[in-house]
Amino acid sequence: MTLQNGHISAIAIISLLFLGSGCGDDSGGDDGVASGSDTGSGGGDSTGDGPSGETITTTVSTVSAGDSGDSGDDDGSTTADDSDDSGDSGDSTGGPPALTCESYCSVYLDGCTDFSVYANEQDCMDHCGQWPEGTAEDTAGDTLGCRIYHATVASSTEPELHCPHSGPSGDGVCADKAAPDCATYCDTYMGNCTGDNDVYADLDDCMTQCAPWYPGVEGDTAGNSIGCRTYHGGVPALGDPMLHCPHAGPGGDGVCVFE
Repeated sequence: MTLQNGHISAIAIISLLFLGSGCGDDSGGDDGVASGSDTGSGGGDSTGDGPSGETITTTVSTVSAGDSGDSGDDDGSTTADDSDDSGDSGDSTGGPPALTCESYCSVYLDGCTDFSVYANEQDCMDHCGQWPEGTAEDTAGDTLGCRIYHATVASSTEPELHCPHSGPSGDGVCADKAAPDCATYCDTYMGNCTGDNDVYADLDDCMTQCAPWYPGVEGDTAGNSIGCRTYHGGVPALGDPMLHCPHAGPGGDGVCVFE
């Protein structure tokens, strides 16, 4: 007799009862076969000799009454469904922010709340529009990519260090080494813009106001940069201080301003 999953089907039990009732019947000499064999798929037959020489075949169903009959197909499809559900996370948790001013300002204003040099989001966008794009791998140099990198780092650690790197000035990191600097600008301006043409209280005032400005490049004649102010505070201011000193001042006088 064959057992599967520790269960005996109803047909097997009936067959056993049949055997019990036929033990005392010696009248038949012919081979007898128990009726009622299970026609369900997956069953197994067990054959043996009865008490009077009969050959008895007992069929045991391979699926017990308590089994659902589900095979591994259902489990497999469930696993596939689960794996499909988990496949949508890559885009939302992956790579660096896009190389755009919108992305930069969003990251900077969120991560540098206590260190921001911008009056508002539009001010941030205006400054950002002046910078070379660079690449997402930049960690140094005068690029948008460098500033995005340090703004992203600042959102999770040491904002007091990384926010200045990601600001307009670059704080010596996101800036070119040969870029115009505040010391040169202030010396040039205060040497040529004197008296009423000098808007700064003293050298320290000039250096303080200059510190957050975008360096730009040497020879800038327009744009909101130290380079532009240094240019107009140099030879042009020496020749016509009333015209060029305002261009070289903090407000830019419509020349050293965002284009």
